[in-house]
Amino acid sequence: MQYFYINDKKVFCKQSFNIMDLITFLHLDLDLIVIEYNRLILPKRLWKKTFIKNYDEIEFVTIVGGG
Repeated sequence: MQYFYINDKKVFCKQSFNIMDLITFLHLDLDLIVIEYNRLILPKRLWKKTFIKNYDEIEFVTIVGGG
């Protein structure tokens, strides 16, 4: 079993999956998030190609409108 972090919370998993799988599982809006993957901004074009590994750190930053 491996684990990784999402917004500083430890998450355990048994299988490998990519960033896009995680976004889909969490029902996040693709147009309103930015992904920080191991302290670097991950371009959208790499979301399907980037598989989450043990000890990875993922931060979801959402865009919030206001006035």
